[in-house]
This record gives sequence, structure tokens and C-alpha cells, in this order.
Amino acid sequence: MADQYDQKILALLVEDARLSVSDISRQVNLSRSAVTERIRRLEENGTITGYHAHTSISKEDGVTAYLALTFRPLSCDLVQPLVDAIPEVKLAHSISGDLDLLLLVQASSMARLNEIRSDMDAWPNLDKVVTHMCLATRLDRW
Repeated sequence: MADQYDQKILALLVEDARLSVSDISRQVNLSRSAVTERIRRLEENGTITGYHAHTSISKEDGVTAYLALTFRPLSCDLVQPLVDAIPEVKLAHSISGDLDLLLLVQASSMARLNEIRSDMDAWPNLDKVVTHMCLATRLDRW
């Protein structure tokens, strides 16, 4: 279980994954070796699953949409490789309720988004896809 130091380390890494261990150790008031060990443990136990570069795609550069997919029946083993093959999928959530899968897609153009969406028609057991276009994105508070 993460203690206050782990939580602070995680918060710092979420804010800037490129922070050095030295910078983190100064901010949490722990030694570099203690921070290194804590980060290693958080990676090994699956709390930290990776380090990512996040990009912004402006309206001029592309489009962002959520695709809500429903399958009848759902077979994650069949769908996962198909999702993984689309580099424009930035997030994929298996969710509860009437939907099975929610994908965040950032495409270079509406034409590319349409191509991605059209290719999904061949996916096994796909029952329904609803596209929700993003009109604005805020990463801080609304």
C-alpha cells in the first residue's frame, strides 16, 4: 500500500515523468536511493505502468473522438489485438454498463477517423459503435 511518500512521488511523476530521482528526492525529503527503491517497487507492483509522452493535437492538426463500442458477445481476446493495431487509439477502457469498450482516438484528419471507424465494421461480434466528437479539451479544471 502506498504511503504519503509514495503518493507524493507518484504525483510528481504524473505531473512530470522526466523528473530526475535527485529532483524527486529533494521534493519529498528522502535520499536518492530511497526514492529509487520506491519507484522500482511501484513499477514492480504495477502501480506505475509506464512513462508516456502526451501530445496535444490542435483542431488544425487533427480530430479527437471517443468511440463507444458494444459487442454481442464480447470477446476481449479477439478485440484486444485489433485495438492495439490502431496507433491513433490513445486510451482504451473496458467499462461496465450498456457499453463494452470506450476508445479515445486522436486522428490526423476526419478522413482518417472515418477510415478507423469503417475498419471496425469487420471486427468480430461488433453490435454498435457510437462516435462522440470532442469539441474542446481541457487538461486542467473546467
